[in-house]
Amino acid sequence: MQARNWSYALAGGALIGALAWIDPLFIPLVLLGPLVTGVVAGLRAVALRYLAAAWAVGGVSMVVSDQIANHEDKVFHVVLTVLMVGLAAGAWAAGRFAARRRTQTAVV
Repeated sequence: MQARNWSYALAGGALIGALAWIDPLFIPLVLLGPLVTGVVAGLRAVALRYLAAAWAVGGVSMVVSDQIANHEDKVFHVVLTVLMVGLAAGAWAAGRFAARRRTQTAVV
């Protein structure tokens, strides 16, 4: 099961990196994507490492592909990668908190 989760995380990261090349999707993808996926993953008790790996792979693929195509914006994409992973982790924590609160109120 763990190998399958890593495969999903890597495939998701590759998809994120590919979708980042579509200009109208770029800003919503990198700002809203980590928040939405983080909350959903937190609510569903997905391990943070898989979520973080997906966004990190997506960011690294942006760095590499931009280096190949344009030879610019390396620092921007590295900072963006850290930001995306941070946003996803924060949203994941909020999702986990909400899931725990929902479980505790259901028991009481």
